[in-house]
Formats: sequence, C-alpha cells, structure tokens
Amino acid sequence: MKYSNELKVGLVIVVSAIIFFVGIRYFQDIPIFRGTYTLETAFADAGGLTSGSAVRVNGVNVGSVDAVRLDPATNQVRVWMKIDRGIGVPEGTTAEVEGLSVLGTVFVTLRLGPPANPPLPDGGFVPARPAASGLADLTRLTERAPALVDQVDSVLVGADVTLDGLNTLLRDPASELNATLASIRGSSATLEALLHEERQRLARTLENVADLTGSLNTLTTENRDSIALAVTNLNAAMERLNRNLASLERTTTHLDTILQRIEQGQGTAGLLVNDPGLYLRLDSAATELNLLLRDVRRNPRRYLRELKLIDVF
Repeated sequence: MKYSNELKVGLVIVVSAIIFFVGIRYFQDIPIFRGTYTLETAFADAGGLTSGSAVRVNGVNVGSVDAVRLDPATNQVRVWMKIDRGIGVPEGTTAEVEGLSVLGTVFVTLRLGPPANPPLPDGGFVPARPAASGLADLTRLTERAPALVDQVDSVLVGADVTLDGLNTLLRDPASELNATLASIRGSSATLEALLHEERQRLARTLENVADLTGSLNTLTTENRDSIALAVTNLNAAMERLNRNLASLERTTTHLDTILQRIEQGQGTAGLLVNDPGLYLRLDSAATELNLLLRDVRRNPRRYLRELKLIDVF
C-alpha cells in the first residue's frame, strides 16, 4: 500500500508537469509536438512587447516572443523569438513591432525577404525597422491642424497689411516707390512658398492617417467614435485651409494686377514711377501754389482791391 501511494504521488507530479509544459506552449502559440528555432532582433522601442507576444507573418501566427531584455550597452531592447520550425525565414527579413499597447495587442510582424534567399539559421539575427506609431501620429496631426489654420489666417492678415501698405505706397515719393515694390514682390513669393510647403506637409500627414486605418480596426467602439470625430475635424480644417488659400490667391492676383499697371505707367502711381520729371513738376507746382496761398493770406488787399463789394457778393 505504501508503494502504491508513492506511485500515485509520482504520477500526479509527472502529469502536472506535462500539463504545465503543454499549457505554457499553448498560451505562447508554440507548437506542442513540433520543434522550434530561435531568432533574435533588437528594437529602439519595444512598444509594450512582452514575453509570450505573438510573432506573425502576413497576419498569421508563426511563433511567439520568448524573452525581452534591455541591453544597457546599446540602450536597445533585445528580443528573442521562438519560430515554428516549419516556417522558413529567409535572409533580408525585417522585424517590426505593431499593434496597440493600450489594448494589449502588441505583436512582432516579420516582413519576409526574397524567397530565393537562404533561410536564417537557429540563433540568427533579424534587423528591425522603425515601428509605426499610429495613435501618436494621429494625435500630433489633430494637435497641429488648428495651429496650421491659425498660421494661414495670420498669413491672410499679412496680405491685408500688404495691400494697406500699397495704398500708402501710392503716396510715396518716386525715389522710394521702386524699392517698396521689390519688397512687396519678395513678401508675396515668401508667402506662396510657405503655404505650398505647409500644404504638402499636411497632405503627407493625411496619407499617413490613411495608412493607419488597417491597424485601427482593432479599436473599441468608443475609440472609433473619437477617431471619426478627429478625422471630421481634420476635414473641416482642410476645407477652411483651401478657402483661405483661394482667398490669398485672389488677393495675390489682384496685387500683381496693380503692380503690372504701375510698371506699365498706368495711373498716377505709374506715371510717378516711370516719369520722375512728372513728380518734380508736380512738387514744384505744389510749392508755388503754397507760396501763392500764403501770400494771399498775408496781403489779401493786393488781390481784392480791384473788386467791388457787389462783385464779391
């Protein structure tokens, strides 16, 4: 009887160990009856990756993360992966951390290299490429859009100030008019370059948002609603930006028309720019008129002594 009890205890321990071993391999997505081999990679940021996280190829689990360690010498995160021995990983493959840590769905994606390349051996190293931070990019985008719209508004205010300066310009002496026109042209070119750069930057950011749609499919309903609201706000900001750009283009076109007319000698300002003698004659006539009026105020009798009272009234 004593021998029978010891045998039972031993069998229970062995069976428990087998169940524990099988359970660990099952929850780590490691094949139970098929061997694995180890591959290593390194990331600048693990993004919440832990031991047991899935390793995927084209969305299919092919292994799991065996260990995650921080290397003090390089400040990088070293990751060891157990890969199903039936899956060959060719040279030229890259590793990337994907998923959302807030939902616990972080995993490693292997981007397989050319099939003609030889497979990596046990213990081989897979280089990493930068991980896509979807929510961070979207957050930066939503934070930047209002500032971008405000910047365009300030540019339009600057255009209005430029037009006001043009009105003042038409009253400037001819000697200063050419320099002011050159300054206005330089300012217009700078504004157009700035708006073109900002439009391209915003377009690239919106393309990044479109690329993130696939990874955002795993979000909860609440997060989906928040992102939909953010995208709606971005579209509204983009429409406002387009309207402001159209207004600026119309203002710039109007300004160019005025400058062309001035250069062609049309109007008073055009004559002043193209005929400095006209300005000198106008200035001389104004000076003589001022002298005449001053003399009339000082000696009115000189000019009115021949007039009779009835002629005056």
